Amino acid sequence: MFAVQLARRAGARVIGTGSAASAEALRALGAEPVTYGQGLVEQVRALAPDGVTAALDLHGTDTVHAARELGVPDERITTIATQIDGITPANGANGTGALGEIATLVAAGHLRVPIAATFPVDQIRPAVELQAARHVHGKVVIDL
Repeated sequence: MFAVQLARRAGARVIGTGSAASAEALRALGAEPVTYGQGLVEQVRALAPDGVTAALDLHGTDTVHAARELGVPDERITTIATQIDGITPANGANGTGALGEIATLVAAGHLRVPIAATFPVDQIRPAVELQAARHVHGKVVIDL
């Protein structure tokens, strides 16, 4: 959610991959949705016939492989979920300390933080199960 909003703030056109059920949530954040899986490269090519300049894979490796097939150079691709030869991962180990900047943008109302569900701490298992299902349209909050 932040990746889409931050890219849009920077002036980027964003094509977001997700399930068919997540299309409206992606649109609401400013992305043009495409369905992941079979036909992803063709869908992106149809939306961006002049090419794609960068890619961020937030789950697995499908977006990385699609970006390479679309001609995106490895140095313009990143991932958070896995390590792939030639691709620089973005994760806590090599983070840039942008959390403060993100917090400032949220506090100023420039970034939305949709809340999908809130759970009391004694219901942490259902909260984790909801998040693990990977189709949550917002943040899962544990109320301490």
